Amino acid sequence: EKVPIYIGNFIIYEYGAGAVMAVPAHDQRDFEFAKEYNITIRVVIQPPDYELNEDKMTRAYMADGILVNSEEFDGMDNRTAINAITKKLEKIGMGKATVNYKLRDWLISRQRYWGCPIPIIYCDDCGVVPVPYENLPLELPKDVKFTGKGNPLETSESFINCQCPKCGKPGRRETDTMDTFVDSSRYFLEICSS
Repeated sequence: EKVPIYIGNFIIYEYGAGAVMAVPAHDQRDFEFAKEYNITIRVVIQPPDYELNEDKMTRAYMADGILVNSEEFDGMDNRTAINAITKKLEKIGMGKATVNYKLRDWLISRQRYWGCPIPIIYCDDCGVVPVPYENLPLELPKDVKFTGKGNPLETSESFINCQCPKCGKPGRRETDTMDTFVDSSRYFLEICSS
C-alpha cells in the first residue's frame, strides 16, 4: 500500500533525519494534522481493555497495547513488535536499526554567572593548567557586575586574576561556566557527601 507524503511545519528538523512516519491514531500532533486535512486515521495499537473506533476518536491513543492492522505482527505487544518489525525490514532490505542521539551539538560552556565555573587557569608560561583538586569546587565571586551585556564573570578582577598552580606566576581564570547538563549530573554526589 502506498503511503502519502505530507510536508508539515510541526516536524522537528533536528530530530532523526528530519522526516517522520506519521501515525495519527497514536501521536497527538499527527492526529490533529490528520483531522485538519481529512487524512484517514487508522488504529494500529488497541488498548488491552477496550476497542478504539477511528470514527469516534477525539484524541490520539498513545499508551501501550496490542497491534492490529499490522499484518503478520497483529496480536503482538507493541513494544515487543518493534524488534520484530526492525528484523523484518532488515531481512527484506527496506531498513535497519539505528541509534538516534538526541544531544547532537551539546555545548559544555556558557557565558553566564550561574553554573559551575570551569576549573582552568591560563598561564603565559605553562599554557592551560587545571585547577588542583584540593582547590575544588570553585566558588562564584560576589563582586560581579550584572550589566546585561557580556559575561558577568569577566567583570570580577578577583576571580579572573589568580596564580598559576604550576609555576606560581600570574594566571587568568576561565570565565565560562559549565552547562547545566554537567553540574546537574553531579548534584546527587554533593548531597551524598554532605
